[in-house]
Amino acid sequence: MLTGKNSSVPPRLLALIPLAVGINLAMGIVVAALSLPLFLDTVGTVMIAALAGPAAAVATGILSQVVFTLFSGNPVWLAFLPVQLAVALYAAFVARRGFFSSVMRAVGSGALLGFIAASLSWPITYFAFGGVTAGGVAVVTAFLNGLGVPLGWAVYGASLSTDVIDKTVTFLLVWSLLNSLPKRMTARFPAARRSLGRVA
Repeated sequence: MLTGKNSSVPPRLLALIPLAVGINLAMGIVVAALSLPLFLDTVGTVMIAALAGPAAAVATGILSQVVFTLFSGNPVWLAFLPVQLAVALYAAFVARRGFFSSVMRAVGSGALLGFIAASLSWPITYFAFGGVTAGGVAVVTAFLNGLGVPLGWAVYGASLSTDVIDKTVTFLLVWSLLNSLPKRMTARFPAARRSLGRVA
């Protein structure tokens, strides 16, 4: 449970979940419409992981994928739910260890998440959708395949390149957000202070 006597997530932090879902939805839609080789649909998930921990992040990831699916009418979104869950758990893990304390740590942890996300997403893209989904990653896949790269490797190459860039940019955006918060505000969010390496 996310709330209750023994919960570590106060109700005021749970109120941030709809905002985080909205950020995921808005950024995902804009990027997809522009066919950019990015996603940026987990910015809200990473943000809530840094502010409120894993339970709220997982809830944000699940709700985001459901909303994406309902909004677009495209079942492709729901198939990638495991990626959102991995992002939520990983982001909460590194945030708790203060990996938003510097640009380099944020970049490194974001790039590693990109590798993890690509390893999860490419089998879904390849086996469930024949290597074709939508947006900029499909363009990269088609480009690599057109160069003679076998489809399976083209899907993996596209997933890896776009996910590493995407998750690195995502972590940098969240790092910037966390570091722009006034100290009096971060004082209200113990998880955020841990994310920034300000408490043990």
